[in-house]
Amino acid sequence: MFNKGLEPDEVTYTALIDGYCKARKMKEAFSLHNQMVQKGLTPNVVTYTALVDGLCKRGEVDIANELLHEMSEKGLQPNVCTYNALINGLCKVGNIEQAVKLMEEMDLAGFYPDTITYTTLMDAYCKMGEMAKAHELLRIMLDKGLQPTIVTFNVLMNGLCMSGMLEDGERLIKWMLDKGIMPNATTFNSLMKQHCIRNNMCATTEIYMRMCAQGVMPDCNTYNILIKGHCKARNMKEAWFLHKDIVEKGFSLTDASYNALIKGFYKRKKFVEARKLFEEMRTWVHCRKRDI
Repeated sequence: MFNKGLEPDEVTYTALIDGYCKARKMKEAFSLHNQMVQKGLTPNVVTYTALVDGLCKRGEVDIANELLHEMSEKGLQPNVCTYNALINGLCKVGNIEQAVKLMEEMDLAGFYPDTITYTTLMDAYCKMGEMAKAHELLRIMLDKGLQPTIVTFNVLMNGLCMSGMLEDGERLIKWMLDKGIMPNATTFNSLMKQHCIRNNMCATTEIYMRMCAQGVMPDCNTYNILIKGHCKARNMKEAWFLHKDIVEKGFSLTDASYNALIKGFYKRKKFVEARKLFEEMRTWVHCRKRDI
């Protein structure tokens, strides 16, 4: 670009800054930001939002907050995306109280919280086990005419399952279907994982069969949950069958799944199978390191 006598403008710099921020390379992003300013170009709301989002994803919320104030000093008004990035950052560091205050501030500034805003806060409450507060946010969101997405439902499902409210999780799936939103693998995985933890493989298998019957394709997490669950329940035949299935479909076992399989076969004195899995695991780890 420079060789052709062309100079990058605000759009070019912002696109590059956004790319570095998404790659978590904040040093390079700020270097471009400074270069941009030195050339007399003015960073806009999109530029600042990219930087705020990048900082928040690294947990550097205080610096992101300083950028928000810098924006105001330069007469730039944060938009919904800017607020959402900072709210997400505050939730990630456990400062939900400040995140809620920021949402209220956002509302007063005339930028109405959207589905992403509410889902982010619901996720934070769900991870804390504060399901009543998560449901209250859902109620407010619906009252404002905002429609939950599959991500919203999966956040709630994960929260319900982590809190041991599996029957409520089943009711949530029914509500999703009534609203015309098809559950995905992540939705079912949350339920299956909790049933596996409770060593209830009958319920886990029933959910898996129902998931497949509804045309929902299992993902890598589905298989790893099932394998660990069957190993824990000493159903090594089923675990071995799933292992073969996951390999044939091109998915990868986690280290925890390999360890569960190896341990299970070793306890049953199936040393040939255990050794085969051990070698397979070593090959997989070697390939993974090489790819990195």
